[in-house]
Amino acid sequence: MAVDLKTDWTNDELAKLMASVEDDRDWRLEVSAAGVADLSDKTANPTGPEYDESLHCFFETWMQGTDFVGASAAADKALVEKIANALRENYPECKAGKFVYVAL
Repeated sequence: MAVDLKTDWTNDELAKLMASVEDDRDWRLEVSAAGVADLSDKTANPTGPEYDESLHCFFETWMQGTDFVGASAAADKALVEKIANALRENYPECKAGKFVYVAL
């Protein structure tokens, strides 16, 4: 499950992305250079300057057990809206730089 930011995407689609994984490991929301937002399993994917530079932007790592992903996170309309707003503010142009921080 991913969200193509080049389309007219909705908060519901973002919520489905958030619900598509369990809060059983560390996750990071990343936007590829092609404009596709997806969750990256930080236990399996590399993180480092070269990898991060290949991305359009990325959010902070959501540590296991912090309830930023999974069914309960997807049901939190305020959380989904904050993340959606941050995506809209930083795509197609990054206003925050590569690293996007969402104040909760």
